[in-house]
Amino acid sequence: MKRLLTPLFTLMALVASAQSSNISTLFTGNFKKAETLYNQFAYRNALPLYLHTVEKDPSNHTARERVADCYFRLGNILEAEKWYAALAKEVDGNPRYKYRYAQILSILGRYEHSKTWYTIYLQAVDDRRAKSKLDFIDHLPYYMRDSSLYEISHEAHNSDQSDFSPRYYKDGIVFVSARDRDLFIKKKSLAALNDDEAMLNVFFAAKSAQAETDATLFYQHELNSPYHDGPVSFYKGGQKMAFSRSNLRAGKPVSQAGRVNLELYFADIDDQKKLSRLEVFPFNSSAHSIGHPWVSEDGNTLYFSSDMPGGEGGTDIYTSQRLDGKWQPPLNLGPSINTLGNEFYPFLASDSVMYFSSDGHGGLGGLDIYSSLNYKGDFQTPRNLGFPLNTSSDDFSFILDATGKNGLFASNRPGGVGYDDIYRFKVKSYFIEGKVINRSDSTQTLSNAMVYLTGNDRLRLDSIASDEQGRFHFDLDFDKDYSLSAYKKGFSWIDKLTYSTRSKVLGHDSLLLALWEHSLFAKGIVYSNESQSKLSGATVILKNLTDGVADSIVTDHTGAYSFLVKPGNKYTISAHEKKFLPQEFHLNTKGLFRGNLLNDIVLEEVFLDMVVVQFDFDKHHIKDSEIPKLDKLLRDLKRKRVATIKISAFADSQGTDEYNQDLSDRRAASVKNYFQSAGVNLKRIEAIGFGETLLLNRCSDGVVCDDHEHSKNRRAELKVQIAK
Repeated sequence: MKRLLTPLFTLMALVASAQSSNISTLFTGNFKKAETLYNQFAYRNALPLYLHTVEKDPSNHTARERVADCYFRLGNILEAEKWYAALAKEVDGNPRYKYRYAQILSILGRYEHSKTWYTIYLQAVDDRRAKSKLDFIDHLPYYMRDSSLYEISHEAHNSDQSDFSPRYYKDGIVFVSARDRDLFIKKKSLAALNDDEAMLNVFFAAKSAQAETDATLFYQHELNSPYHDGPVSFYKGGQKMAFSRSNLRAGKPVSQAGRVNLELYFADIDDQKKLSRLEVFPFNSSAHSIGHPWVSEDGNTLYFSSDMPGGEGGTDIYTSQRLDGKWQPPLNLGPSINTLGNEFYPFLASDSVMYFSSDGHGGLGGLDIYSSLNYKGDFQTPRNLGFPLNTSSDDFSFILDATGKNGLFASNRPGGVGYDDIYRFKVKSYFIEGKVINRSDSTQTLSNAMVYLTGNDRLRLDSIASDEQGRFHFDLDFDKDYSLSAYKKGFSWIDKLTYSTRSKVLGHDSLLLALWEHSLFAKGIVYSNESQSKLSGATVILKNLTDGVADSIVTDHTGAYSFLVKPGNKYTISAHEKKFLPQEFHLNTKGLFRGNLLNDIVLEEVFLDMVVVQFDFDKHHIKDSEIPKLDKLLRDLKRKRVATIKISAFADSQGTDEYNQDLSDRRAASVKNYFQSAGVNLKRIEAIGFGETLLLNRCSDGVVCDDHEHSKNRRAELKVQIAK
């Protein structure tokens, strides 16, 4: 590890050369000297004085706190961990050291231990930063999932100092560096980490640069002053630029409370990299810094970082619009982006996705890179870009080229040559993340649901189970088409979701997969038309005409069937049983999502022939006009000795139930006697009276009907069947 934060933002007290102390401190005590230097961010010079103070007076609690902070600011994380551990474990200690100790533990990769201390910190302070970091640690495998997402390489023009904040410009990149290119006496900051660190200057490296010496000063006279200059941003085809630099008046720094802050400027730039028509941002102030600008290509939208009063935390991201040639008062992007920590380096891709760095959102340790989608004018919850763009070190000043699949960023991760180095990356895949939810209640997320990713050739490419919060993710190849679906016991996927990465660039997308909870059923009972009994052993078949899938069930002693049916589908339901004619009906579930669709099925027995004999009102004798119908069936019975006849007799609804039951029994007996007297064995005859049940029309009790309507129910149904 190097240091946590480079002198990215605030210019500290200045000295004429690389002195190790300020002359104003020479005749004061060590602790007072250290305090003066500390307040000027001269941590390298203050540290030995604090250590000496603690050695002489271990009870000096402030000095002990300052030692921990100095080690932390200087990037000596191992020493910082020792000092913060002692401070964090103090019973009545400042809670901020519990937070800082947890942060140090994350930087060291000791995430479970870090989680413990973030939890302890939250017991003392309600801080959404700590909550975000706890949630991040809980889902760490997701953010560390795949190092093949990006191809990362180290830029050859990095130096042994800090190099960061790259910007594409013509055939190369412009960046900020603390490398020493001046052979003469020069101004230096007390915050310098070593004697060779110079003030920040703006450099240019051509695409062909192969070594540190191939980088040259971008333009010295107007842009690169003797003090801090940069970062920069180009717009309008590279003909204009915005840049931050030290607050100077007549070439001399303007300090407040020992600090020289950054101001923001705009200028025209010609092909020789000369600046003209300098414009001061009207909201500059000696009391705070404004830096890290990004300007839209049309020059009308500005984003920047600032520690101006009224923000969410340390350093926040702001925006300003240029209307009628004038910059409007800056607006803080609010708590969705900004935290109690620090947010830096805004960069917008296609004016819709902002990338920035923060130490206040859930992350791997130090500064991490995040993205946030601008949806209808509001930036959405930031998402950590994960490993390997982010590490437990500081990762920041992220940009993309015009393709959206290549970019640059800076980091102080191990393996570099300086305090901060510039890295190049190539995006190898795109990723989507989302949640599985209940279709009928979008607030209910579904854990342990299987989510399937399928290619356009219908071959399954990947699958994953949603986590406890219903979340899932997939890494996708560019320029391909996909479909997604999900499944969970008790739920079904009833929608269609296709996704394409064609024309996508670096980034991600969020999806909601809504599963339909099983709550729509086709139910009923299968009856015999002859006996009105419930048929057990009948086979009921459900066929989905929408997808061609079929299902079946065999009824039990209750004769009941039940099928789960999906919304928006067309079905047929058919019932089958030996000696019965099959029955089928159609079902359409369009617009239906829950409930029971009740449909009883009545099966008629299979027969060789069938006739209906009518009776007069309140009579059971067979009319002469009906005899030819009986004789026709008699001939069938004589031809087929194995055939049987089933007689079902009925009455209309006039009269009592008891009387009508008796009347139908007598009618059944009359027909039975006719066949018996004609020589048909009684074993081949079955006769049943049903009273006024199974009316053929509306003429039930209480309904006014004429005699013609009632006469239709005075009948006997005769069926010749093959013996069972």
